[in-house]
Amino acid sequence: MASFSSVLACAIAFRVTPSKLKVTAMQRREVLTNAAALSLLPQSVRANTATAALTAPRFSIAPRVTPLPPLGALSRFEDELVSPKGSRNPSIGVRFDFPSQWAPLDRMGGGITYVDSSTGLKAYVLRAPLPGTSLEATPKAWFGDVIFSPEGTIARSGTNIDEYKVSSSKLIAPADDGAAAARRRLLLKYTVITPANQRAVDRRALVDAYEVNGVAYMLMASATASKWEGGERSEKERCERVVDSFFIGSAG
Repeated sequence: MASFSSVLACAIAFRVTPSKLKVTAMQRREVLTNAAALSLLPQSVRANTATAALTAPRFSIAPRVTPLPPLGALSRFEDELVSPKGSRNPSIGVRFDFPSQWAPLDRMGGGITYVDSSTGLKAYVLRAPLPGTSLEATPKAWFGDVIFSPEGTIARSGTNIDEYKVSSSKLIAPADDGAAAARRRLLLKYTVITPANQRAVDRRALVDAYEVNGVAYMLMASATASKWEGGERSEKERCERVVDSFFIGSAG
């Protein structure tokens, strides 16, 4: 655990240059280890201290994955997730389509993560309690903070996040009848450090989020920035297809 003097020095540094704040994962972890140091941070920084986004736990034993016609190039994932506390129903439905060559990574752990080993595309289904606001009113920066929190599923899976930014956000229509009413889409830009050679790699991600009883359920589809643009066969187009199909049911 970091000494109080080192944490205090970190906190004072934040107070001196809040307009140029760039918090690394290590600095954030050190500050949060001591409540006294946290109290010294500017209010704008404290407000962005957010709950981590964790993998959305499945309610069922196994999901249903079905190849889609005509050629089976896409598959449909369908399952039930654990509902937020206080919900009338114990589970809510989840559904999305993905390229059939993607492989599951977290099946034994009860989470939902898929990866294309040939291109590095990834998809995660995550959840995080909203910060006392509706999905529509939550600041867009909050989504980046919870998704890339050092205590979140993505960081704990071994992804080393160097920096991130939520570059855009908009409200969109629910995927289908029976879906949770509030839905939002965000574009994320972030940089990861590769474990093998410590090289910085820029990535892009689309995140679709639904609100269910004060909890945000999110599907994040990401790819390398170098292949993000490029027309119908771009990684952006593939990620858009995945998040477009994302469905979260209402818990009642």
